[in-house]
Amino acid sequence: MIISRIAIHQPAGLLRILTDAGLEGRCSGVAATIAGADVAAAASILISANPVDRERIWLAFNEADGSVPADLRACIDVALWDLTARIAGQPVHRHVNGFRSRIPVCKRSEQSSAEEIVEEAQEAQGAGFRGYKFDALSDEESLISLIRDVRRAVSPDFCLLLDGRARWILDQAIRIGRVLDAADFFCFDRPRPDSDMSGGRQLAAEIDTPTSTGVSSPMEAAQVMAAQAADHVRTGVTRAGGMTDVLKAARCAEAFGAYCHLDGLGTCDGFAHLHLAGTIRNTPFLEVADSTSSSPFIENPLQICDGYIEIPAAPGLGMEIDMGAVNEHTTELIES
Repeated sequence: MIISRIAIHQPAGLLRILTDAGLEGRCSGVAATIAGADVAAAASILISANPVDRERIWLAFNEADGSVPADLRACIDVALWDLTARIAGQPVHRHVNGFRSRIPVCKRSEQSSAEEIVEEAQEAQGAGFRGYKFDALSDEESLISLIRDVRRAVSPDFCLLLDGRARWILDQAIRIGRVLDAADFFCFDRPRPDSDMSGGRQLAAEIDTPTSTGVSSPMEAAQVMAAQAADHVRTGVTRAGGMTDVLKAARCAEAFGAYCHLDGLGTCDGFAHLHLAGTIRNTPFLEVADSTSSSPFIENPLQICDGYIEIPAAPGLGMEIDMGAVNEHTTELIES
C-alpha cells in the first residue's frame, strides 16, 4: 500500500491522505492560508510512501527545512495516524498503546469577574468535571483573594488550576504561588514566559504547587525537564507539529515523572487530543471551554458525560465526516 494523493477541501479545512488501496486518513482544521505550493512540497515526501512508515515520514518532514508549514505538517501527521489506525482496524489510542478509553475533563473558564469565576467553579464541580481552571486576569491583590474564594467554594479534593498567562514578574509569581500552596492548587500554569528557563527554575524551587510551561518540540520538553524550569510541560498538536511530536514530548516528561498537559481540545474538534489522552497516562485531563464549537461537517461531535469523554471505538480517530456536505461546500480543492 502506498500514498497516492493528498487533497484539501476549502473552506471546510479538511485534509485527506488517500492510498492506492482505497483507504484514507483525514484531519479537519487545515488553515485557509495553506497554498498549492505547500501541498506540493508535502507531496514530494508523501506520494509513493508507505503510510505505515510514520517515523520515517516524520523524520523527512523534520529535515525539510521549513518548506512545509508547521500547521500543515501537524495536520498531515494526524491524518497519517488516522490512516494507519484504520489499516490496523483499531482506534488510534489503542493503535499507539491504549491506556484508557474515557478521559476526565477539566472545565476551562472564560469568565472575567471574580463572582462569575467562583460561581462557575461550584457549578463545574456539581456537573462532575474533574477540575477547574481560570485565568489570572486581575491585579495581584485581587487575584490572591480570588484564589482563596475559589478554593473555599469547592471541596478540598477538587483540582484547581491557575493560568498565569505568562504575565507575572518573578517576585509576584512567587507570592501568588505561595497562596496557591496554601489553597492546595493542582497546577500554576504558565506563570512566566515559556522562554524564561532561569525564572521558571527559581519559581519551581520556591513554591510547592507544580508549575507548567509550554513546549513546542520533544527537544524543548527535554530541556525544560533537564533544567528543572517547570514541574509539568504543556503542548498540543498545533503547537508541537503533530501527534507524533506530542507523544515524544509526553514520553520525555513521563521519564522525569512529570505531567504533560494538552492545549485544550485542539485540532479535529478534540478527536486528536482525545486519543492522545487515551494513550498518554501522564496527561491528567482534557481542558474544555463553553465556547468550544464543533465543525458542521463532523456528525458525531464529542460529548461530555459526568465529567468524562468516551473515546470513539471505531478504527482511526472515529470522526464521522459528512463528505456529501464537505463536497457541496468545497469552493477550492487543493490536490497533489
